[in-house]
Amino acid sequence: MEFEFHVTLSDLSQQEKQTFIRICNEENVKPVLIELDQGEHIHQPMITGIVHSEDFQDVQRVIEEISITFRNNGFTVVRTKVEIPAKEERFFKQPIVPQSRPYFEWHGKVQVEDVNRLKHICAGTEGHISRNSLHKNGSIRFVTVREYEHADHFYRSVEEIHNILQSNQIELLKQQYELCIYDSREELDRGWI
Repeated sequence: MEFEFHVTLSDLSQQEKQTFIRICNEENVKPVLIELDQGEHIHQPMITGIVHSEDFQDVQRVIEEISITFRNNGFTVVRTKVEIPAKEERFFKQPIVPQSRPYFEWHGKVQVEDVNRLKHICAGTEGHISRNSLHKNGSIRFVTVREYEHADHFYRSVEEIHNILQSNQIELLKQQYELCIYDSREELDRGWI
């Protein structure tokens, strides 16, 4: 199975960002500087990587190793997440990790010149806006849908976003459907989700 992991660090100074990117490159993981459009924790520097395995313990080992590397370089790890493809729905009702609360998540990548317009058309939907500030193109944004209760509601919410984007001539550049099977600190998204 493909596991995608995220390790979120506390906010970075400008000088720390260069070190963060360098270490990510050395460790063959992707650096992402998430910037939420609202919430209590707007800036969320994150490391993302993939582990192919049938054993969740392998993913935990990789997360611990990468976390140690960053801690040893003066960074503070504040959150870890593990996601699998959303089609692995059986793990929504039967969590891989005891005491975890799995949730579905969809990310749609769009390019817009008027971010306020995107926020306006997504208002009243399940869509939440963010960006990766490492992208040189400041008009790239992500629309995220998260669902904790029902797979059907998740897919309907994503379909609603698809329809809204299409009716507003906003092209969906890329999309990803995921099932988050472990999230150590969901509260970092308070005020955003």
